Amino acid sequence: MPARVPLDVDLEDKLLYGLTPARLVYLVVALLAAFAVWSGHWAPAPVRAACAVTLAGAGALAAWGRWRGRAADGWLMDFGAFVLATYRVRWDPTRLTRLIRRR
Repeated sequence: MPARVPLDVDLEDKLLYGLTPARLVYLVVALLAAFAVWSGHWAPAPVRAACAVTLAGAGALAAWGRWRGRAADGWLMDFGAFVLATYRVRWDPTRLTRLIRRR
């Protein structure tokens, strides 16, 4: 019995406004955070508005942002992996002895 594989099996599902489920969650969480910042009375209205707009913009950037064909969250994950891979910790025993001598 011959069977054909559909061509779009490897494509992600688009739920709303062309967003995948993960990107839709980025947008919803950012909008909820922006609303929480705006609703709190911890600062004057212009400061709260600036923070809320910044959070909403960051969520929109995470949801729809692309650069050179890659999503913004992919760039962020690669940047974090690069920083962690290039950070080197080195043990310096002389520092410990200097610290003990000071006390």
